Amino acid sequence: MAKRTAAQAGKRPGTDRTRILVFSPDVDLAKSLSLLFENQFEIVCETQLEDLKPRIRSAAPALLLVDLFSFPSDILREVNVLRALRLHVPVVLLRVYRQLSPELEETIRDIADLVLYKPFDVNVVADAVHKLLGVHQQK
Repeated sequence: MAKRTAAQAGKRPGTDRTRILVFSPDVDLAKSLSLLFENQFEIVCETQLEDLKPRIRSAAPALLLVDLFSFPSDILREVNVLRALRLHVPVVLLRVYRQLSPELEETIRDIADLVLYKPFDVNVVADAVHKLLGVHQQK
C-alpha cells in the first residue's frame, strides 16, 4: 500500500480539499486563522479544550494549528490532550514567548513540528502550513 502524504490523509472522500483543524481558546484568533485558510483548505475550528480530542478524532485533519493557552497549567492540559492522541500529522503550535519549566518546554518540542511565537506574521503561518502539507501556494 502506498504511503499517503499528510495532505492526502486529511481529505474527505469525494473532495480535493485538505482538512486543517484550528484550535484556539481565543474565539477571535480561531476565527482569524480559519479565515486565513478557508479559501484553500477545509477548516474545522474548535475553541473548547474539552471538545478538542473528540473533534480531532472525528475530523481526521491533515494538520493541526494549535494556539497554546497562556498559563503553564493550561498549556500542560493542552499538550497532554495532543500527546494522548499520538497523532501522525503535522502540528503547528502558536504560543506566547515566556519561560516555562524545562519539562514543559521539552514536551512542547516533542509534539510540535513547528512552534511560532506571538505576535506572528500571518504570512509566516501560511507559509509554514503550506510547507508542512507539501502544498504549493497560488499567488
